[in-house]
Amino acid sequence: MAKPFKFLANFKNPCWKEMNLTIKCLPYFMLIGMDKSGTTDLYNRLIKHPEIRMNSGVGGKETTWWSWRRYGLWLNRVIKRQDLNDYIAYFDDPAAEINHTANDQGYHNLITGDGSPMDMWDFRGWPQIPQNLNKTEPEILTPHLIRHLYPQMKFIIILRNPIDRLYSDYLFLNLSKQTPDAFNEAVNTSLLILNTCYRINSFRKCLYDANLHHKWNAQARIHLGFYYVYLLEWFEVFPRHQFIVLRTEDLSKDISNYMLKVYQFLGTEELSMKQMNDLGILSKEHIYKTKEKQNIAPMSTFTREKLLNLYAPFNNKLAEMLDDPRFLWKNS
Repeated sequence: MAKPFKFLANFKNPCWKEMNLTIKCLPYFMLIGMDKSGTTDLYNRLIKHPEIRMNSGVGGKETTWWSWRRYGLWLNRVIKRQDLNDYIAYFDDPAAEINHTANDQGYHNLITGDGSPMDMWDFRGWPQIPQNLNKTEPEILTPHLIRHLYPQMKFIIILRNPIDRLYSDYLFLNLSKQTPDAFNEAVNTSLLILNTCYRINSFRKCLYDANLHHKWNAQARIHLGFYYVYLLEWFEVFPRHQFIVLRTEDLSKDISNYMLKVYQFLGTEELSMKQMNDLGILSKEHIYKTKEKQNIAPMSTFTREKLLNLYAPFNNKLAEMLDDPRFLWKNS
């Protein structure tokens, strides 16, 4: 990993000047999860703020670098590895705009972000990190690497009831047949894979195992729903005040209130309700990728009960860690 950069004091966003005087930047914030919890909708609302700029990743949102590209990984295949310079290049366009935009005091107040939801949970590249050499479990993970480059990073997390998240994820990835019965079978297979591993390994090791990821990716990705396990990794590296953790269910019911909270967290200029409405931030239209599958039958009650038993203990720990009973998902 490269040496930490010397950031420019008159830039809000973490930026620095290269030898050739070119301005380069890292993201000021990261929307790190969770998949199928409304990250695309939230990110598209975020970047409508006049002070926030998108990157050049997928949809102006996802670089997929920290969890996938730096290791040469993709969902189910191997790809060409990218180095840190490749990551920084995703922010070249916003860096140029940030550099050329300053207020009357000469302060550059524009910011940019990275909205790759897999960064929260996909740690399967951990054996490639030099400090983990010959380790049976990782000591260094993505949070440690990010802290090395930019200790003040702000993190946005949005979580959905893990049961509903799983079904949406299953439909989105077109895993097997798109029926409640096929989904139930996929859940059973995924549970068997997890339980077989857990008999001889730690739960943490099972969740971060690359081979098991491939198996779950062909069935039902139950491993993404253990939010507490992943969030604990991040909280052990970064202080709690650098995170804002939302629920999908709350944002969808009260967009204006929660968008104000996120903008306040990022320290951007406060917008009036009229401004947010005019900018499209409060649009009733939700941007997500499984809209065309809304007519598929809901999961069976039997499957839902099974998943409730699976996730409830972890939801309990999550609610306790966040000191917020809403993350028990008792009424949603």
